[in-house]
Formats: sequence, structure tokens, C-alpha cells
Amino acid sequence: MSQPPVDAVTETLVMGFLDLINERKAAGRRELAATHKTIAAWLSERTGLAVEPRHVPLLTAAMEEAGLLTIGGGGIGLPNTYDTTEAALGPEQFWNQVDAFLMVWRHPSARALAARR
Repeated sequence: MSQPPVDAVTETLVMGFLDLINERKAAGRRELAATHKTIAAWLSERTGLAVEPRHVPLLTAAMEEAGLLTIGGGGIGLPNTYDTTEAALGPEQFWNQVDAFLMVWRHPSARALAARR
């Protein structure tokens, strides 16, 4: 039985977001702290996808539900904090979970995201 195809747009978005979090951590930060607007701008710039602030909560909520992220709230208009669960799960289990997530989840706005900015 073959595996279902992974949606390339969703994969680009998820991996871009994980890279962003890991980049912040490599720079000495504990987690990524940013607004949806800022995250959308960063992801658009890095991935070439047409990411809007409204796309970010759909992505982060699904990733949190899948056990890939922890999200802390700063309140309305304040940045949220995002961290991966890689340290808690261990690298192998975390990346297996990422792969499984990508096999079953497609961003609901994947077509709109694929429209170049």
C-alpha cells in the first residue's frame, strides 16, 4: 500500500515554521515570540508563499493539536510564544510525528497560499 501524497504547499509552510522556531532557538532565544502578522511576513519572505496573518492560527493550532508545538498566549495584540516539542519527544519521535502530520493534514488555504505574492 502506498503512502498518501504530501501536499507540497503545506510541507513548505510547516517546515518553514519549524525552521523559524529553531533559528530563534539557535540564536539563544527560548522560543519564537511573534504576532501572526510578523510570522506571516517572515514565512512569505522565506518560502515564497502568499502567507497572510489569517493563515498562521490555522497552521499553529493544527500543529499544536498534533503534538508538534506548544503555544503560549500573550493576549490580544501581543505576541504568542511558540516552541517545538522536539526536546520532550526526542528528535526521532518528533520528526516521525512531523512526517505523520504531513501525511494527514493539508492547510485549508493551500491553494491561496500557493498563489505567488
